[in-house]
Amino acid sequence: MKRYLILLILNLFFILIFVFIYGCSTSTPTSTPNPPSSSSIPVSSTPVPANIDTNDTKDTMDTTDTKNTFNRMFGSDQHKIVLNNFVRNAFADTVAIDVAYVTNRKMLNNSSSLACSNNSFSVEASNASSLAYGICRVNVPKLHRVGNFEITSNPRANPHQYFRVIKHNPLTENLLQSYLLQLQEQHPSDILVFVHGFNVKFEEAVIRTAQIAYDLKYQGPVILFSWPAGASSGVFESAMINKTYENNLKSAVHSVPHFTYFMKKLANIGIKVHLIIHSMGHQLAIPALAQLVLSNQGISNSNLENKKFIGELILNAPDIPVNDFERLLPSLKKIAERITVYCSYNDNAIAVSEIYNKNRRMGGCEKLDGIDSINVGEIDAPTLGIGGLGHGLYSSRSILTDIFQLLLGIDAEKRLFIRKSEPNSTEDFYLRP
Repeated sequence: MKRYLILLILNLFFILIFVFIYGCSTSTPTSTPNPPSSSSIPVSSTPVPANIDTNDTKDTMDTTDTKNTFNRMFGSDQHKIVLNNFVRNAFADTVAIDVAYVTNRKMLNNSSSLACSNNSFSVEASNASSLAYGICRVNVPKLHRVGNFEITSNPRANPHQYFRVIKHNPLTENLLQSYLLQLQEQHPSDILVFVHGFNVKFEEAVIRTAQIAYDLKYQGPVILFSWPAGASSGVFESAMINKTYENNLKSAVHSVPHFTYFMKKLANIGIKVHLIIHSMGHQLAIPALAQLVLSNQGISNSNLENKKFIGELILNAPDIPVNDFERLLPSLKKIAERITVYCSYNDNAIAVSEIYNKNRRMGGCEKLDGIDSINVGEIDAPTLGIGGLGHGLYSSRSILTDIFQLLLGIDAEKRLFIRKSEPNSTEDFYLRP
């Protein structure tokens, strides 16, 4: 009897413990720890689809027709269709790219064998007031390194490894206009214009334009405006970089009216234009665009109502005084939808230009209202600060990636690898390495 009484007491004891533990686990706490601050935990801005009931997730998860339940918010079907239809040319294999050119370079004496080579166009300016036009067809190899171009003098070299001009068609001004309008009828697309910089001869400028078009997978026509840049064939002048700089600068200033005329003709065609300029090319392109706006001559009435026939004005390492650029900036804003400057503290060519010209250059970074100033010094820096120039911004994979997104119309701070600069910096953004 005594033994049964002890067992009964033990059973009651275990039942009380069980009830106590269960009650503690299901009761509402009287206090909770302080939640983490909003500054330490990012809040997702991804919206909850309207057709998902957040109060009854069990029923949602049991739904078998998930295709109609979950909407794809990132990379939607509509976006996929639009983008894949837009990218008609994949540029995933070796291809031939047509580079239209406009130049005020002097034609050499052997003009009867005119071709897209340095033997046909000089580093000097033409005495004629008219421009020369044509199309160079360039073999772009699929094995080339992004941003670079590999060339060889062997015409039988592997076309999948080397760039090579394979055809040339000289044109007149009217034929170039007809060519652009015909392409527009077949596949409507914007025009991309490239203006090269200092010490670039004609053939290099043509191949560089093809490389940019290929690496950007650009879907529309590309035009090179080639001004008289480069050193003469003389050994002495080629070694005297200061002499070459002086001569090229004079040629750039001399080329301003030629580029103004060319841009007027493009404005009259009525097709959106994107413009990529490098280095000293700004010395002719920026004043020319400002003159185009201020004069309002030669532009048809339809375009006068909307002067912004330039979509993206992309300025790479601009070798132009900050004061001059700031003075002309109001005119540029009237003609371009967006202005982007790629600059760098580590650009040795710009540093030398600032010493030579005794003023600050836009390529060294300057923050101005109405432009996106992007410092690329962290991803396009010379080795140890001294090896190389850090000046070939159009040949950087990261910068080409950013330009690709820019041409799609994405805002700067929303593009890949962009971060905001600190307050009171001389740029708006950094391109992250």
